[in-house]
Amino acid sequence: MERSGRIGGEGLGARIRAARIEREVGLRQLAQLVGMSPSSLSEFENGKSLPGHERLQALSAALGVPLDLRPPEPAGPRFDDWRDFEPLDLPPVFRTALDVFVEVGYHAATVRMIADRCGLSMAGVYYHVESKDVLLTELLQGAMAELISRCVAADADADSPAERLANLVECVILFHTYRQASAVLASTELRSLDESGRSLHLQARLQVRDIVQAAVEACRDAGRVGTVPASSTATAIVTMCVAVADWYTPGVSPPPHEIAREYTDLALAMAVAGPSGLSRSRD
Repeated sequence: MERSGRIGGEGLGARIRAARIEREVGLRQLAQLVGMSPSSLSEFENGKSLPGHERLQALSAALGVPLDLRPPEPAGPRFDDWRDFEPLDLPPVFRTALDVFVEVGYHAATVRMIADRCGLSMAGVYYHVESKDVLLTELLQGAMAELISRCVAADADADSPAERLANLVECVILFHTYRQASAVLASTELRSLDESGRSLHLQARLQVRDIVQAAVEACRDAGRVGTVPASSTATAIVTMCVAVADWYTPGVSPPPHEIAREYTDLALAMAVAGPSGLSRSRD
């Protein structure tokens, strides 16, 4: 029988167990080969614990199959309508981490604070996630994935260039109000990501800007003449929409859809902005 495939993804322990049985390796035999106790290996195979990276590599080598611990591509919550925002459905550890990171800041937050608030031991937190860094990275990647998905849907939902831009402004505003915690975390903790995470996050931001820029360019191609470069216009539009998360207060600020209407008017005016007529005098 050909023995191929990768160990990885959800249910890692169950996959290890399946590979062990396929190769007709006993539990005690495999445990001895990788330096684990049979009870520890059994707990891992049944999803009750997670060995360290070195043990996982040893299991992979002993079973003769590749090990894949790469996280899945981040995917935002599913939605039927880009305007509809259901409460964010996150696993308890991630939901708690988001709240703690926003309240006290990433660097001041500790795994113990997260564990205490969601009723787990520190070991329980580490069972669900490798580190605090991974929590931050996956929260931000998930947020940007959702924003991009909604922007793509909003763009496709338009029948004219002006409606494209209007939809996109509304989409970004709604995201930064209904997903305010995620938006604030993204704007304040970019510096806390490692180099790779920071690069991915900046690429995602540019993707949002590029979607808006394409709508601005479409408006101008349709006869809305503006003299400010489309890239600068799109950057300004996205920047003003993102900033809403900094001051928006539910129940106090105007409703999100009202804010979106006002900002849509601003964005459409910016798309056709011409020279101000003002000149600067120099001594």
